[in-house]
Amino acid sequence: MLGCEIDGKIVKDIVWSAHLANKKLNNYAMESQPDVFPGIAAFQDGKTPAVRWAQMGPLDSEIRLRTLVIDPGPRAISARANAGQTLAFDKATAASSLTESGTVSVIAHYPKSFPDDHFDLDIPLSPLNSLGEMRTEASTGRLILTPGFGTTVGVKINGRVPSLEEFAGAENDQWFDDTSDGPVNAVILFEDGTFQPVAGAWAVATDPGFAPQIRNVVTAWDEVYDTFVRQLGLVPELHDGVAFNPSYAAAFDDDILPLFRAVMLQRWSTNLPKFAVKAHNAIGAITAADDPTVKIPNFEKLIRNPSIPAQYVPGAPMMPLSLGDAEEPFLALTRTQYFLLRQWHGKVFVPGSRASLGPGEMLDRVALANCLGGRFSPGIELSFPMRDINIYQREWRLSAGGPFRIRAAVLDYTTAQAGRPFLTVGYVPLREAPLEPGDLSKFMAVPWHTDFNHCAVHPINPNPNNDPALYWSWPAERPVMVYPQALSRFDAESGWTLGPQLYAVRGGGTSTIYPATAGRFQLQRDFIMNWHKVGFVVQASRIDPASLVAGASEPFLEVACGFETSADLAVAPWPSFNNPPQPS
Repeated sequence: MLGCEIDGKIVKDIVWSAHLANKKLNNYAMESQPDVFPGIAAFQDGKTPAVRWAQMGPLDSEIRLRTLVIDPGPRAISARANAGQTLAFDKATAASSLTESGTVSVIAHYPKSFPDDHFDLDIPLSPLNSLGEMRTEASTGRLILTPGFGTTVGVKINGRVPSLEEFAGAENDQWFDDTSDGPVNAVILFEDGTFQPVAGAWAVATDPGFAPQIRNVVTAWDEVYDTFVRQLGLVPELHDGVAFNPSYAAAFDDDILPLFRAVMLQRWSTNLPKFAVKAHNAIGAITAADDPTVKIPNFEKLIRNPSIPAQYVPGAPMMPLSLGDAEEPFLALTRTQYFLLRQWHGKVFVPGSRASLGPGEMLDRVALANCLGGRFSPGIELSFPMRDINIYQREWRLSAGGPFRIRAAVLDYTTAQAGRPFLTVGYVPLREAPLEPGDLSKFMAVPWHTDFNHCAVHPINPNPNNDPALYWSWPAERPVMVYPQALSRFDAESGWTLGPQLYAVRGGGTSTIYPATAGRFQLQRDFIMNWHKVGFVVQASRIDPASLVAGASEPFLEVACGFETSADLAVAPWPSFNNPPQPS
C-alpha cells in the first residue's frame, strides 16, 4: 500500500498495468457434437477440434486475428499521478504500457479492435465498445479492475440477424460478448528513488455469479490445488507425483469443513425435498470433534470415487448430486479432495488449519474458492484448461510469485503497429505456448448468456439407461430454484418463515410444458434482454442484520430480482422428471 514500509523502504507509488482481450470467436469449437463437450481430450495426441468461424480460414490468419479478436490494448496507471482517474478499455482511451522502471508509456499506434470496426452488427441491448475500466483506490493505491458490462452483439450476414439457437455450439459463432481476461502487473516505487517489479497476476471476467456466498462442492481452487498437488509437486508429503501418501493427515478446517459447508449451502439454490435438506444440514454441522464413521457410516456407498468410472452412473454412490463434465454424467470430487475426505473418514486427520500457504497463496485461495470447478461444459468463470499444467509456471519454486501463477507471454509493445494485429493465436491446450490476453476466457460459451440461460435442469448426458430424473449444473453460480425474500416472512421471536421456492429465471417467456426446459427463457434472445433481472441469493443477515435471531436458522434469500415473483410460480421438490406430456 502507499506509505507502507517494505524492507526498510517507504512505498511512494504503485504503477499498475493490465491488458484485457476477448478471443472467443478466434478459437476452437467446444462441442464435438450437440451437447457433447469432450474437454481437454479433444486436444490429445496432436488433435484439435474444428474452429469457430471456419469459413474465415485457420486461426493464425491475419484477417481472423484482426477482426475476431476484441483487443483494446493495455492500460497503465500510476496510483499517485492518476489518483481519481478511470481508464477505460475502449477505443477512445489511449493504450499505454508499464516499463520495468515503473514509468507509463503511451502506445499511440496500438491496433485496437472492436466488432463494429469490421462488421454490421445486431445490437439487442447495448453496443459493445468497451471491455471495462480500471482505477486505483485513493487511500491505498490498490488496483480496482472492473471489466465487463454483460454486453453481447451479433454479426449480420447479408443484413440478416444472426441465429441464437444454441447454448454454446456453432450456431452462436456470429456473436461477440464483453467477457475477457489478461495479465496484471505492477512496479513499486520507493521514496529513495529505487523501484521493484512484482510478480504478476491474471484477471478473468466471464459469467456473473448470482449466489456469491454459496460455495461450489468443487471450486476453482480445488481444481488448481489438485493440479499442483498431483502434477507439479506442491505438497510432496501429500502426493509424490505417483501416489497419495496413506499416512498424510488431512486438516479439518482446510480440507474438510469447506466441503461440508458447500454441501449444506447448495440446498438454498436447488429444490431438495425436506429429508434431503435435513441430511445436507447434518453434513454442514459436522465438527472436528465428531466421529466420522458415525456421521457418515456408509462412506463408500455415498461418495462417488473419481478414480472409478463405473461410479458415474445412476444407482452408484450418489454424491455429489450434480451434473458432470467431459462426457461424465455426474460430478465427482477432485482426486485430492476425495483422498483427503477419505483420510478424515479413516480418522487420519488433525483439527484446525495446516497453515501451509503463504499470504499470497491464501489470497489466491480466497478468490478461487468463490469460482466454479468441475462441470466444465464449458463452465462459468473458467473451463478445463485449469487442469492443464501448461497454463502455469511449472518451475514455480524458482518464481518470485510462488505457485499458482499463470505462464504469461512476454509482450513487447514497442513492436505494435497500426493495422496489424498484435495478439496471436496464443495458448492451445496441451501445447507449450504461453498465455496472451484472452487465452483463458476463449474456451467459454459464446455469448455467455445462452449457456447461462440454458443450464437450469437437465437429464444426465450420456444417459444409456434413460434415467428420467433432472439434475442441476452450477447451482452455486447459476441458482436454479430460490426462496424469494418477497414471499418469506420474518418474526422477531421465531425468525424467518420461508415462502415457496421459485425458479431463479422465471415469468413471461419462460413457460414450457417440458420439464427439461423449465427455469429458463425459451428463446435465448429473451434472456439477453432480461439477464440483468436475475436476483441475487444472499444470507438474510446481510440483507438486514436485525433479522438474525439467536437459535434460529439463517436462510439464504433471493433479493433484487426483476422477474415476476408470485406463489403461483412455486416449484415442486426434487426429484423432477423428464416426462413430457403425452398426446391425447
